[in-house]
Amino acid sequence: MKILRKTLFRLIFILPLIGLASSLHAQSDPTGESPATRTFAITNATIIQAPGKMMEEATIVITDGLITAIGKNVNIPSDAEVLDGTDMFIYPGFIDGMANTGADRPESPERPDNLFTPDPPNYYAGITPENQVVEQIKVDENSIEAMRKVGFTISHTVPYGRMLPGSGALILLRDADHPDKLILSEGSSLYSQFSGAPGAYPGNTLGIMAKFRNLYRNAELSKSHSELYASNPTGIARPTRDRVSEAFYPVIEKKQPIFYNASNSLEARRAMRLQKELGFNLVLGNLQEGWDLADEIKSTGTKVFMSLELPKEPKDSKEEDKSDEVKRLEERRMEFYKKYVTQYAQLQQAGIKFGFSSIDARANDLKNNLLTIIENGLSEDEALAALTTNAAALLGISNMAGTLDEGKIGNLVVSKGPYFDKESQIKYVFVDGVKYEYDLKTGARKAEDGEANPAGMQALIGTWSYEFTTPQGTQTGKMIFTNESGMLSGIMTSSDGTPDVDLQNISFLNNELTFDFSIDAGGQSIDIVVEGVVDGTSYEAEASVAAFNVSFPIQATKDEA
Repeated sequence: MKILRKTLFRLIFILPLIGLASSLHAQSDPTGESPATRTFAITNATIIQAPGKMMEEATIVITDGLITAIGKNVNIPSDAEVLDGTDMFIYPGFIDGMANTGADRPESPERPDNLFTPDPPNYYAGITPENQVVEQIKVDENSIEAMRKVGFTISHTVPYGRMLPGSGALILLRDADHPDKLILSEGSSLYSQFSGAPGAYPGNTLGIMAKFRNLYRNAELSKSHSELYASNPTGIARPTRDRVSEAFYPVIEKKQPIFYNASNSLEARRAMRLQKELGFNLVLGNLQEGWDLADEIKSTGTKVFMSLELPKEPKDSKEEDKSDEVKRLEERRMEFYKKYVTQYAQLQQAGIKFGFSSIDARANDLKNNLLTIIENGLSEDEALAALTTNAAALLGISNMAGTLDEGKIGNLVVSKGPYFDKESQIKYVFVDGVKYEYDLKTGARKAEDGEANPAGMQALIGTWSYEFTTPQGTQTGKMIFTNESGMLSGIMTSSDGTPDVDLQNISFLNNELTFDFSIDAGGQSIDIVVEGVVDGTSYEAEASVAAFNVSFPIQATKDEA
């Protein structure tokens, strides 16, 4: 046990180091005032209205946030801003089936005094289905721009939390001065995951399943009691208000699905078992290991959003004399990788129409991951369907999004060359009829008239030396930052030989740098949040590990070029 605790401690404190970033976020309308025109026309473009449906040398018109005309012989309004679409390819805006995009991770709940009781407080156990992700949405959250930059225009955003964080919402990935202006639909899901409370019940998967059954059955009884009382209260005890139970009412009525974050096949099967027992509408989100699940998914009618996070392709060791054990290990790693990247095509061939989820993926990696999936059997049309029409159908918004048709929301992706060509770049993204333009050389966001230029990142690119001290001693290493198509990306190396770690979800605004990530420690998801201030070539920060209610300081200094 002592060795396990020491290993876990090192996992937690070696990984969550520092990153430095420059947000490309720049409001297209920071004052909240309307832009000069709400009418746009893109002419002479190749328009992909839907997967497999293409028009060449065509025009599309957007007015007041809606598509108002599309075709070859289109009347262009006199007040339209006309954009030349020569060599441009226009696609429906991409839809993210499950993500934390736009949500700000709340502060960790305080450890209660009665932690070791059979039923710790709901807020600590992570049983907060009455909460709504709208309460966590921040209009300046860096992930909105990061996802929009790679073509996503609508996100099914779910809240941060543990077992039952709350209800999700569909949001538009546009600039706004208030979260309400981002909301397309509230209460689009009840979000659940197999993530327990550290050191408390339910702390493991079986405990989470048992607690979920108990909550659902209690909600059914509460709903029946409330309805009976409402019909005739005479002789019936007045029901007690229970917001946790009430949060399940739309699920019981099958007006709201439960989105389960079930990344591996075991979690997916457990979620489907709960669905079979209780009868709710189930959507598997973030599925990463679904290659053996096609028959079960089809027989249960379960909807699926596949993860856009891919493992790195394993490389054979350079040793000439490999032991049989090393050879077998490398073969198993490659076998797992091939199963992973080919499963998308296999599920499609099995008749399962899935969408994509980015909840565990980095925005900068999404296009390359899509290309890898296509290289391993999924066609470009099928990949586009997962990004657009399938996602819209699974989320129940086909009447407003997913294709380029008159009357639908003006959500477009405009790329220089076919999007799925490796060298193509996104030139424009339209969200709710608002135009966002990107530089084809750097990929950086272009400022509109009267708008501040997006923050430069050149001062952060390079190598930084970090140091932090814990009871285990002092740890040092390097952070190396690069510009990836206008977005800051970074890796952390450690002086003790620990494998390199990608820095994720980086936000840098007003000299305040924050980022967060999760690690798997023996089946338990551990969340780490790093917050600090950049001053010239130095960075002072604090990393918080909620699972253990601990934090520690981190310092970094930029190396001279």
